[in-house]
Amino acid sequence: MRIALINPSRFKKMPVGREDRCENTIPNILPPTGLVYLATLLLDRGHDVNLIDANGYDLSLEDVKKILIKNKPDFVVFRATPETFFEDIKVADVAKSLDGNLKTAMICWTLSYIPEEVISKSDNLDYYITDFYYERPIMELAENFDPENIPGVSYKENGEVINNPPSKEAYEFDLLPKPAWDLIPDFNLYWTQVPSTSPWTFIISMKGCGMNCSFCAITEIKPKFRPEKKVVDEIEYLVNERNLKYLSFFDSTFNINRKRLFRMCDEIIDRDLNQHFKWFANVRADIKEDEASKMAEAGCKGVSVGIESGSQKVLDLANKKTTVEQAAETIKNLKKEGIKQYASFIVGLPGETLETMDQTKRFILKTKPTGFQVNSLVPYSRSKVYDLAVEQGLMEELQFDNLLLYNSPISLCELSVDEINDFRRKIYADVYKNPGWWMSNIKEVIKNPEDIHMGLDYTKRVFKRLIRGVNSEN
Repeated sequence: MRIALINPSRFKKMPVGREDRCENTIPNILPPTGLVYLATLLLDRGHDVNLIDANGYDLSLEDVKKILIKNKPDFVVFRATPETFFEDIKVADVAKSLDGNLKTAMICWTLSYIPEEVISKSDNLDYYITDFYYERPIMELAENFDPENIPGVSYKENGEVINNPPSKEAYEFDLLPKPAWDLIPDFNLYWTQVPSTSPWTFIISMKGCGMNCSFCAITEIKPKFRPEKKVVDEIEYLVNERNLKYLSFFDSTFNINRKRLFRMCDEIIDRDLNQHFKWFANVRADIKEDEASKMAEAGCKGVSVGIESGSQKVLDLANKKTTVEQAAETIKNLKKEGIKQYASFIVGLPGETLETMDQTKRFILKTKPTGFQVNSLVPYSRSKVYDLAVEQGLMEELQFDNLLLYNSPISLCELSVDEINDFRRKIYADVYKNPGWWMSNIKEVIKNPEDIHMGLDYTKRVFKRLIRGVNSEN
């Protein structure tokens, strides 16, 4: 079968992340790694696969149409986000306009709790994939366009929406063959946080998390790991054959398993790869000193730390299972090893007050992470805060394309929406105008002069945010 896998166009000129738990506009340009892995599985089964990265190449919908005309696929699979849904769904319209007999399928985990509403928005969407492990239903559809017995697929039949519940068994992610990275001709398109981290890509060594944080959409998805050797085989190819200088683990929590962290790092070190590339990861705010040391030895350059709040009360109510002291110690341990810390926070969680938000600001000013991000709480489906918002009747009028990380649509605490969003902007402004935070970063650059380009890129981004009043994430 001829299959087109499509990462749709940018949204109002903004890059879009359409990857599992990351489905929103972002200030980075991500490669379509999930589609590369899906293509790998489809190619392994003998299908003819064409990967179209309209986001990465900044292609218009008309450009996508021309490619489809040339390749004449039988099956078009595309990704979407809540924020960009009404633009992304136009891919199905274009595909059907060329051939009414081809089939279309959409992947968007964040909206999988409302399949009836999603399907009803388009006459040209044949299948909506609601399984977090979307690989299995896509592969089964590619073999036979009969969705009746395929778990994790929603579709229309005689005007009625049929929902097949997702499988309770995780896809055997550990059996993924060697990823078909040859489908990506140019990695220079992609970067994370700042353009100087290019050529770059991210890889996925685990799916799921299962830590049960109240705000997370994959809170109940138990982790599924790929073998460390296979992961480092992939890294070796990307570094030695494709000349990548930077790489990120997209894993929700790189340090979720301490023994695996050390095994992964040792595998990188044993192959001498740590001398040839730098890497980034997402971590919980409980990195121990020896873990930071091992990661640095293996070539780790920076991490995104999920701290969430400077208030212990808010952390406990969010079921974070970390402490403010652990978060401060994590930043200290990472700084000691020269690993940059991009600290991530959320304002507006249950229990939030003006005082707890001020505690978050004071935490940033005290610990001085290299960079930081403050999101407003968004009640994504399948999270505990979403269930709470439904119970309180706050989701009834909310349109899913208004779920923006920089503009909380509802309040689940004693503060108003405006108070939450205004204080979010205040945190950015107060930290960016603080001389101590700047001096801390200048000292880091002096210690690591090879990072000056990243430092300059980040500085430009900070000043752009200040000029725009910190109203968006781009």
